[in-house]
Amino acid sequence: MAAGHEVVLCGRRLEPLELAAAQLDCELVQGDVVADPEGIVARAGPLDHLINNAGVFQHQGWADWTADTFEALFRVHAVAPALLSQAFARQRGPGADRSIVNIGSTLSVRPVVGAGPYATAKAAMAGLTRSLAVELAPRSIRANCILPGVVRTEMTDAPRDGDDPEARLRALADLHLVGRLGQPADIGSAVLWLVGAPWVTGAVIPVDGGLSLS
Repeated sequence: MAAGHEVVLCGRRLEPLELAAAQLDCELVQGDVVADPEGIVARAGPLDHLINNAGVFQHQGWADWTADTFEALFRVHAVAPALLSQAFARQRGPGADRSIVNIGSTLSVRPVVGAGPYATAKAAMAGLTRSLAVELAPRSIRANCILPGVVRTEMTDAPRDGDDPEARLRALADLHLVGRLGQPADIGSAVLWLVGAPWVTGAVIPVDGGLSLS
Protein backbone atom coordinates (compact mmCIF):
# COMPACT_ATOMS: atom_id res chain seq x y z
CA MET A 1 0.00 0.00 0.00
CA ALA A 2 0.97 3.66 -0.41
CA ALA A 3 3.26 5.14 2.23
CA GLY A 4 4.21 1.67 3.41
CA HIS A 5 1.03 0.96 5.36
CA GLU A 6 -0.78 -2.36 5.33
CA VAL A 7 -4.57 -1.88 5.38
CA VAL A 8 -7.42 -3.97 6.76
CA LEU A 9 -10.94 -2.90 5.78
CA CYS A 10 -13.91 -3.53 8.05
CA GLY A 11 -17.60 -3.35 7.19
CA ARG A 12 -20.95 -5.07 7.47
CA ARG A 13 -21.79 -5.56 3.77
CA LEU A 14 -19.61 -8.23 2.24
CA GLU A 15 -20.01 -7.41 -1.47
CA PRO A 16 -18.82 -3.77 -1.40
CA LEU A 17 -16.19 -4.75 1.16
CA GLU A 18 -14.76 -7.40 -1.18
CA LEU A 19 -14.81 -4.96 -4.09
CA ALA A 20 -12.92 -2.30 -2.16
CA ALA A 21 -10.43 -4.83 -0.78
CA ALA A 22 -9.73 -6.10 -4.30
CA GLN A 23 -9.17 -2.56 -5.59
CA LEU A 24 -6.80 -1.76 -2.73
CA ASP A 25 -5.19 -5.22 -2.61
CA CYS A 26 -5.73 -5.46 1.14
CA GLU A 27 -7.29 -7.68 3.79
CA LEU A 28 -10.85 -7.41 5.04
CA VAL A 29 -12.88 -8.21 8.15
CA GLN A 30 -16.66 -8.44 7.94
CA GLY A 31 -18.75 -7.76 11.02
CA ASP A 32 -20.93 -5.44 13.06
CA VAL A 33 -18.72 -3.05 15.02
CA VAL A 34 -21.33 -2.33 17.68
CA ALA A 35 -22.13 -6.00 18.23
CA ASP A 36 -18.54 -7.30 18.33
CA PRO A 37 -15.84 -4.60 18.43
CA GLU A 38 -13.36 -6.77 20.34
CA GLY A 39 -13.74 -9.64 17.86
CA ILE A 40 -13.27 -7.37 14.86
CA VAL A 41 -10.08 -5.83 16.25
CA ALA A 42 -8.75 -9.29 17.17
CA ARG A 43 -9.38 -10.61 13.65
CA ALA A 44 -7.77 -7.53 12.10
CA GLY A 45 -4.57 -8.29 13.99
CA PRO A 46 -2.24 -5.88 15.79
CA LEU A 47 -3.04 -2.37 14.58
CA ASP A 48 -0.96 0.80 14.72
CA HIS A 49 -3.71 3.11 13.49
CA LEU A 50 -7.50 3.06 13.40
CA ILE A 51 -9.51 5.09 10.87
CA ASN A 52 -13.22 5.39 11.71
CA ASN A 53 -14.68 6.19 8.31
CA ALA A 54 -18.14 4.60 8.20
CA GLY A 55 -20.90 7.00 7.24
CA VAL A 56 -24.59 7.15 6.42
CA PHE A 57 -26.63 10.21 5.48
CA GLN A 58 -30.38 10.70 5.70
CA HIS A 59 -31.89 13.90 4.32
CA GLN A 60 -34.62 14.94 6.73
CA GLY A 61 -36.07 18.34 7.56
CA TRP A 62 -36.85 19.33 11.14
CA ALA A 63 -40.57 18.50 10.89
CA ASP A 64 -39.78 14.89 9.97
CA TRP A 65 -37.16 14.18 12.63
CA THR A 66 -37.70 10.96 14.57
CA ALA A 67 -35.95 9.20 17.42
CA ASP A 68 -35.20 6.32 15.04
CA THR A 69 -33.31 8.61 12.67
CA PHE A 70 -31.15 10.09 15.40
CA GLU A 71 -30.49 6.69 16.99
CA ALA A 72 -29.48 5.14 13.65
CA LEU A 73 -27.07 7.96 12.79
CA PHE A 74 -25.57 8.12 16.27
CA ARG A 75 -25.03 4.34 16.15
CA VAL A 76 -22.88 4.72 13.03
CA HIS A 77 -21.12 8.01 13.76
CA ALA A 78 -20.65 7.92 17.53
CA VAL A 79 -21.38 4.55 19.16
CA ALA A 80 -19.50 2.40 16.65
CA PRO A 81 -16.35 4.58 16.61
CA ALA A 82 -16.36 4.76 20.42
CA LEU A 83 -16.56 1.00 20.86
CA LEU A 84 -14.05 0.23 18.11
CA SER A 85 -11.62 2.78 19.55
CA GLN A 86 -12.04 1.18 22.97
CA ALA A 87 -11.20 -2.24 21.55
CA PHE A 88 -8.26 -0.78 19.63
CA ALA A 89 -6.88 0.83 22.81
CA ARG A 90 -7.12 -2.46 24.70
CA GLN A 91 -5.21 -4.38 22.03
CA ARG A 92 -1.75 -3.40 23.29
CA GLY A 93 -0.27 -1.57 26.24
CA PRO A 94 1.57 1.76 25.99
CA GLY A 95 4.40 1.73 23.50
CA ALA A 96 5.09 3.02 20.02
CA ASP A 97 3.08 5.94 18.68
CA ARG A 98 -0.41 4.81 17.71
CA SER A 99 -3.36 6.87 16.60
CA ILE A 100 -7.06 7.09 15.82
CA VAL A 101 -8.41 9.26 13.01
CA ASN A 102 -12.15 9.90 12.95
CA ILE A 103 -13.82 11.16 9.79
CA GLY A 104 -16.37 13.76 10.80
CA SER A 105 -18.03 16.37 8.59
CA THR A 106 -17.89 20.10 7.98
CA LEU A 107 -21.70 19.98 8.28
CA SER A 108 -21.18 19.65 12.03
CA VAL A 109 -19.94 23.26 12.07
CA ARG A 110 -21.68 24.59 8.95
CA PRO A 111 -25.11 22.95 8.92
CA VAL A 112 -27.48 23.01 5.97
CA VAL A 113 -31.22 22.44 5.71
CA GLY A 114 -32.15 18.77 5.85
CA ALA A 115 -28.96 17.54 7.50
CA GLY A 116 -29.82 18.05 11.17
CA PRO A 117 -29.53 14.47 12.46
CA TYR A 118 -26.38 13.84 10.41
CA ALA A 119 -24.74 17.10 11.51
CA THR A 120 -25.59 16.38 15.15
CA ALA A 121 -24.13 12.88 15.02
CA LYS A 122 -20.96 14.13 13.34
CA ALA A 123 -20.61 16.85 16.01
CA ALA A 124 -20.69 14.06 18.59
CA MET A 125 -17.77 12.44 16.76
CA ALA A 126 -15.70 15.60 17.28
CA GLY A 127 -16.45 15.49 21.01
CA LEU A 128 -15.57 11.80 21.07
CA THR A 129 -12.23 12.58 19.41
CA ARG A 130 -11.24 15.09 22.07
CA SER A 131 -12.29 12.70 24.84
CA LEU A 132 -10.25 9.88 23.29
CA ALA A 133 -7.20 12.18 23.06
CA VAL A 134 -7.40 12.89 26.79
CA GLU A 135 -8.28 9.37 27.88
CA LEU A 136 -5.76 7.51 25.74
CA ALA A 137 -2.71 9.77 26.00
CA PRO A 138 -1.27 7.63 28.85
CA ARG A 139 -1.37 4.68 26.46
CA SER A 140 0.58 6.61 23.79
CA ILE A 141 -2.48 6.76 21.53
CA ARG A 142 -3.33 9.98 19.74
CA ALA A 143 -6.82 10.85 18.44
CA ASN A 144 -7.71 13.39 15.76
CA CYS A 145 -10.70 14.21 13.59
CA ILE A 146 -10.97 15.38 9.99
CA LEU A 147 -13.98 17.43 8.87
CA PRO A 148 -14.39 16.84 5.13
CA GLY A 149 -16.48 19.01 2.87
CA VAL A 150 -18.65 17.29 0.27
CA VAL A 151 -16.65 14.41 -1.20
CA ARG A 152 -17.72 12.45 -4.29
CA THR A 153 -18.67 9.02 -3.01
CA GLU A 154 -21.46 6.51 -3.55
CA MET A 155 -23.31 8.19 -0.68
CA THR A 156 -23.21 11.71 -2.15
CA ASP A 157 -24.03 10.49 -5.66
CA ALA A 158 -27.12 8.55 -4.58
CA PRO A 159 -30.34 10.06 -6.04
CA ARG A 160 -33.02 11.45 -3.75
CA ASP A 161 -36.76 11.77 -4.28
CA GLY A 162 -37.49 14.34 -6.98
CA ASP A 163 -33.81 15.14 -7.24
CA ASP A 164 -31.54 16.00 -10.17
CA PRO A 165 -28.23 14.53 -8.89
CA GLU A 166 -26.01 16.40 -11.35
CA ALA A 167 -27.62 19.76 -10.59
CA ARG A 168 -27.36 19.08 -6.86
CA LEU A 169 -23.67 18.17 -7.11
CA ARG A 170 -22.91 21.27 -9.20
CA ALA A 171 -24.62 23.44 -6.60
CA LEU A 172 -22.66 21.75 -3.82
CA ALA A 173 -19.38 22.24 -5.68
CA ASP A 174 -20.09 25.98 -5.90
CA LEU A 175 -20.23 26.17 -2.08
CA HIS A 176 -16.53 25.29 -1.83
CA LEU A 177 -14.00 28.10 -2.18
CA VAL A 178 -11.83 25.92 -4.42
CA GLY A 179 -14.80 25.45 -6.76
CA ARG A 180 -15.03 21.68 -6.75
CA LEU A 181 -16.14 18.73 -4.69
CA GLY A 182 -13.57 16.72 -2.82
CA GLN A 183 -12.16 13.38 -3.93
CA PRO A 184 -11.37 10.46 -1.61
CA ALA A 185 -7.65 11.12 -2.19
CA ASP A 186 -8.03 14.60 -0.69
CA ILE A 187 -9.10 13.02 2.58
CA GLY A 188 -6.64 10.16 2.31
CA SER A 189 -3.69 12.53 2.14
CA ALA A 190 -4.85 14.28 5.31
CA VAL A 191 -5.24 10.93 7.09
CA LEU A 192 -1.70 9.94 6.10
CA TRP A 193 -0.38 13.22 7.46
CA LEU A 194 -2.16 12.77 10.79
CA VAL A 195 -0.99 9.19 11.37
CA GLY A 196 2.57 10.42 10.78
CA ALA A 197 2.31 13.54 12.97
CA PRO A 198 3.34 12.42 16.47
CA TRP A 199 2.81 15.83 18.11
CA VAL A 200 -0.80 16.25 16.96
CA THR A 201 -3.64 14.97 19.13
CA GLY A 202 -7.12 16.22 19.95
CA ALA A 203 -7.23 18.21 16.71
CA VAL A 204 -10.44 18.69 14.73
CA ILE A 205 -9.30 19.82 11.29
CA PRO A 206 -11.42 21.03 8.34
CA VAL A 207 -10.31 19.46 5.07
CA ASP A 208 -13.14 20.92 3.06
CA GLY A 209 -12.02 23.01 0.12
CA GLY A 210 -13.04 26.11 2.03
CA LEU A 211 -16.66 25.03 2.59
CA SER A 212 -16.59 26.05 6.25
CA LEU A 213 -15.63 29.60 5.22
CA SER A 214 -18.10 30.05 2.38
